[in-house]
Formats: sequence, structure tokens, C-alpha cells
Amino acid sequence: MKLLKITLIILPLTCFFLINCSKTHEIILQPRLFITLKDDTGKSVAGATVRLYKNAQDPGITQISDSTGFVIFDSLEVQLYYWLAQKGCKTNRNSQTTLNRALVPNAILYGYSVLSETGTLEITNTSVEPYKVSDTLFKITLSKDTPYIAYPKVGSYLTHIEKVSAPGIVKDTLIEIRCGDTTQLRLPY
Repeated sequence: MKLLKITLIILPLTCFFLINCSKTHEIILQPRLFITLKDDTGKSVAGATVRLYKNAQDPGITQISDSTGFVIFDSLEVQLYYWLAQKGCKTNRNSQTTLNRALVPNAILYGYSVLSETGTLEITNTSVEPYKVSDTLFKITLSKDTPYIAYPKVGSYLTHIEKVSAPGIVKDTLIEIRCGDTTQLRLPY
């Protein structure tokens, strides 16, 4: 009888301890972003400065890519982020600069950017009439005092300029984009 009482006491206590000890506490980790940087030839880009930011006004977080071209940003908010990677005049402006979605808790998301030698192309229409401007990369119509800014790869581009009111009369201009430089084109010229 005494053995039965002890068993009836010990059995519920054992179950109680097992149930309490088996509870797991869910730990929610803040999102992380892992970015891989390569150049045009597929080689890793070490020593690139990568700025991760939420919007244009955000100073962001800056890190330097390691010897394998990787950067890891952790303890981030569940939100959409952008990044700009630069090394010399090479940038990722012609490659991936965002995941186009908010980050996810308890997850590492991956980005991949290719750094290319780029320059800046700035076209401004100072005329009262709109102009059509095009080359192999873009086709736009510029109204008065409207700037167009692009970051093309280094090289030469044949640009076609046509006044909207005079279709068919095209002026071709050869534009040279140099590494890290800004090429400005003001219309009319």
C-alpha cells in the first residue's frame, strides 16, 4: 500500500517535470542580409564599400566586403532595404540594388551584385520644346527643365536627339562615358 502511495505521488510529479522541461521558448531573430559582390568577369570584389539604406535620406550602415566579396548585415528591421556598392569607379548601379521586398524575421536573405566601371550621364532640356533622346540603352522624351540621369557602363554611345515638333530631323551625337566621370548634355545644343 505504501508503495502504491509513493508511485501515485512520484508518477504525477515526474509527468509534471517532463512537461515543464520540454517547453521550448521561440526565439525570434532579427533579419540578416548576405550580399555577394562580383566584377564583370565573375571574380570576387574585396574591399568594396557597401552602404545599406532604407531610403535616400537614410545615412544607412556601411561595411567593407571581405576577401571573398561577401558582406553580412545583421540585426536589421523587417523592411525594404537598398544597397550601393562601390570600389573605385566600379558600382552596382547597373545590377541588383535591392531585393524588392521587406526582409523576413528568422531568415537570412541573399543579394548578388555585379560591379562594373560606370560613369554618370546627365541630360537636361533647357528648351521650351520637348526632345526625344535615345541610344542602345534608353529611349526617353524630355520636357523643359527635366533632367535625366543614368549610370551607364564605360564606353562610347551613339545618341539620337530629335525635337518632338520636327520628327525625322535627328541629330546624332557620340558620347564617351569615362570611369567615374559625369558627362553632361544640354539640349538644345
